[in-house]
Amino acid sequence: MPDFLDVESSPWEPFGGKTKDIFRKSLSVKTFPSGFKASLTLAKPGGEFPEHTDPYAHIFFILEGEGEAFLEGRKIPLRQGTALTVDAGQRHGYRNAGPADLLLITLNIFEKEKEK
Repeated sequence: MPDFLDVESSPWEPFGGKTKDIFRKSLSVKTFPSGFKASLTLAKPGGEFPEHTDPYAHIFFILEGEGEAFLEGRKIPLRQGTALTVDAGQRHGYRNAGPADLLLITLNIFEKEKEK
């Protein structure tokens, strides 16, 4: 499997589910034993990733645009250069609150199964 991915020429894929105007491109060209997955995520103006919980942690790093995140009932502003860490099991979501695209890197961090 290649260690290189031409992200620019990769198509945007709709995220699906209950999201509205959210798209992604995978940045992970292989499965890492450390248990993480990276994506480039695009939220169009008015786009929203509804509040939910996941069994894994996230780090969101904002590359462009502005928006707001929802984390355990708090509203957190998102703008270029900010990062948000979400622990596994925390209720979270975000939306593009600006007039331009919101572009972010999303890291999903999966806990490795403990050896028996």
